[in-house]
Amino acid sequence: MGNKKRVSSYHSEEQTLACLPAPSEDEVAHSKLLIDFIVAEIEQHGGVISFRDFMDYLLYQPGLGYYSAGQTKFGGAGDFVTAPEISKLFGRTLARQCESIFEQGCVRQVLEFGAGSGRLCQQLLPGLVEPCAYFILELSADLRSRQQQYLRASLPLELFSRVTWLDELPMDFDGMVIGNEVLDAMPVHIVSKDQQWLELGVGFDGKRFCWSHYADNSDAISAIQRIESAQLILPNGYTSEVNLNYGPWLDALQACCNSAVVLMIDYGYQQAEYYHPERSHGTLICHYHHRVHSDPLVYPGLQDVTASVDFDAFADAASRCNFEICGLSTQAQFLLGNGLLDEADCADPNKHTRAQLDLAQQIKTLTLPSEMGERFKVIGLQKNLNIDIPALNTDR
Repeated sequence: MGNKKRVSSYHSEEQTLACLPAPSEDEVAHSKLLIDFIVAEIEQHGGVISFRDFMDYLLYQPGLGYYSAGQTKFGGAGDFVTAPEISKLFGRTLARQCESIFEQGCVRQVLEFGAGSGRLCQQLLPGLVEPCAYFILELSADLRSRQQQYLRASLPLELFSRVTWLDELPMDFDGMVIGNEVLDAMPVHIVSKDQQWLELGVGFDGKRFCWSHYADNSDAISAIQRIESAQLILPNGYTSEVNLNYGPWLDALQACCNSAVVLMIDYGYQQAEYYHPERSHGTLICHYHHRVHSDPLVYPGLQDVTASVDFDAFADAASRCNFEICGLSTQAQFLLGNGLLDEADCADPNKHTRAQLDLAQQIKTLTLPSEMGERFKVIGLQKNLNIDIPALNTDR
């Protein structure tokens, strides 16, 4: 593993905690259980673990990780808001795109990864011209239970009966695959440049988690070296993330699909912008009670930790897995190209002033460059189909 010395954090824990609300006693007790588990893992592995493993524990450790435990995560009572919580127009507009894809020969089935609050399903299913089978792949028992309760209460029985929850990929799937804010929650490796590239891991100093030297030679280091050779030479002190999960995830997906169209919606960049010299601290962000900060080492199990998507790396991995790239567009281009404004007119046919103002604000949030419009992007893939998606820009 190389020298496992502590590396100075590029986040100030004191400054971070001063800006965040204090957790409750129950939250502190829950977090301590996860801390104890991770500390034991660190000790078992000689004093340091990869950040990829640390992030995986933070988010997905059964019963303890952020997505596995019982806290409310989405909406005003949670830690962050996704597009379906912002506006029903998001799911209704996506339904228009689904209909176009179904009409071109895609089998009328939907597989949604990580359905969050369930609102995307609740908006999309009624927006289809004809009902379809809807599968939700949800690994979190807590989120699955919340989705089932919400959709049972908010969908007509006939539509709710078409929803099936899965805990693993289906076999021989044909249809549409949708993921909204799924890729950003994949655990990543952290790399930093000090003359040469090294990989950072996480240690424990007896009081708190700390950044530590993890490796001088690893797959993550090889990946950032390839990226740097294709982009500008990055300066010393540059720290960022490498996601090595795209390939295995896409390989498993293509193996279960006979014919499919895949639409992934997430925030991120193309590679030249992701690894820009000025983005010297990477893209890790954390959400805690609607506060956004960049220190993943605090409040273990109580906050969301994500990294922006490298869409070029994702597309390259998809090509290696025998998917055809349909295109990449900003969320604004995709939604407007699929009739977002027409959907807004349908949402309030009587033109009530307050409703129109609310819809206008929702449209701004979804499409303005300063909001979600450009930072969020949509990438389309397909396998064994010939589907045209004009709302996606084929140049990437």
